[in-house]
Amino acid sequence: MSATPGDRLAGVVAESRAMKDVLALVGRLAEARSPVLLEGESGTGKDLVAHLLHYEGPRRDGPFIKLHCPSVPEELLESELFGHEKGAFTDARQQKAGKLEMADRGTLYFDQVHDLTLALQAKLLRVVEEKRYERVGGTRVLEVDVRFLASTNVDLEAAVREGRFREDLYHRLNVVPLRLEPLRSRREDILPLARLFLSRERERRATRATSFETTAEDALRGYHWPGNVRELRSLVERAALLTRGEAIPSTSLPGHVLEQPATLWAGRDRRPSLKDVEQAYLRYVLEQVGGSQTRAASILGISRKALWEKRRRYGIP
Repeated sequence: MSATPGDRLAGVVAESRAMKDVLALVGRLAEARSPVLLEGESGTGKDLVAHLLHYEGPRRDGPFIKLHCPSVPEELLESELFGHEKGAFTDARQQKAGKLEMADRGTLYFDQVHDLTLALQAKLLRVVEEKRYERVGGTRVLEVDVRFLASTNVDLEAAVREGRFREDLYHRLNVVPLRLEPLRSRREDILPLARLFLSRERERRATRATSFETTAEDALRGYHWPGNVRELRSLVERAALLTRGEAIPSTSLPGHVLEQPATLWAGRDRRPSLKDVEQAYLRYVLEQVGGSQTRAASILGISRKALWEKRRRYGIP
């Protein structure tokens, strides 16, 4: 059974105020025809929002066509977008429809629109404004009914100032800007997302794990996530594969996540005391060496007796 309008929005993780505001705006914009510019770092969920804008709106039964601008060679981009007539160039043995034609009565999504050349930007501006274009090598003017979405992970205003992006096209695509905040700025979403990704791994029968140990949750909340949601998804997939039990321990997480100083306090109500830091680090070292008293004492630079006393004091088994 296909999802009904609203189902997809309801299924999106949004515990943070930032994501709740985004979804509220998406619910309104989905019904509109205006272009939307999605801004945000790589991995923040721009593709997801683009799909929501299409499938939650009146064009949901029409095509959703994505053009990933960086993946198409510059010399082929124009043909890929506008299509071409037979004989338009050496290898044009037959007429070919472009992304514009394929997206008629639907949505055309320009992923990483900043990668378009200035020449192609000028031609795209005409289409956005007039909904008319010609195939490469053709003279017949074609009309198209398309809603335009675009995304970027760079500062387009700066690109305009530097002459790398047309100002007129920027203003046409930026009718309604929608910015997705990085995951480090919406930490309330980290654990719900991690649990969602873990449930998907269970559905694929890739793991027995059903939860995260407290130390692992603290590490996930504290990490700064430069790769955002995409990095979190990959990390959970890796941790699930490395875990044999029913709860993912911090030892299944990569070292660079555990070694972040912020891991000890980000996402908590208060900064840790020296006692909290020492206790957390003792647990971490002992987990890394499989509970070996000798190896842990060597890493910590203390005697086995001193380590035993600290474990007793903090109740560390």
